[in-house]
Amino acid sequence: MSIRLKREVMTADVLIIGGGTAGCYAALTLSNHSDLKVIVAEKAGIRRSGCLAAGVNAINAYITDGQTPEDYVDYAMKDAAGIARQDLLLTAARRFNKVTADLERLGLVILKDETGNYVTRGKRNIKINGENIKPILADAVLQAPCHSLRARKYNGSSCD
Repeated sequence: MSIRLKREVMTADVLIIGGGTAGCYAALTLSNHSDLKVIVAEKAGIRRSGCLAAGVNAINAYITDGQTPEDYVDYAMKDAAGIARQDLLLTAARRFNKVTADLERLGLVILKDETGNYVTRGKRNIKINGENIKPILADAVLQAPCHSLRARKYNGSSCD
């Protein structure tokens, strides 16, 4: 039995390989801050692809009150037995809370206490209702302007 694959030639300024959480967020960032044509290449539908496809109950990379990005770097370096680049960890840690705010604006439910502060779970974690984190990101990617983002919708159509 032979399987015939459909072949399609596409062009873009940026090719993102993987439509998981990081790939979707990268596509959204590019869509919001440039006129670049972007393709997200993913073996599955992006609504449930990647390691967060089933959802999570916490964001494990958040700078909580009383903590600093440098504290996160110290933790991560120890956790990785020193096999990590501190400069990259610091760059990422400085953006954790902005990314979290972006996800909340897109519709991610983040648990809050009676005063409106995020409910923490340790020094670097906040509690979320994250079963829909991937569909939220995927919907935002699929609704991004077509002039800057081309993502396969997995229903036979694409953003052309």
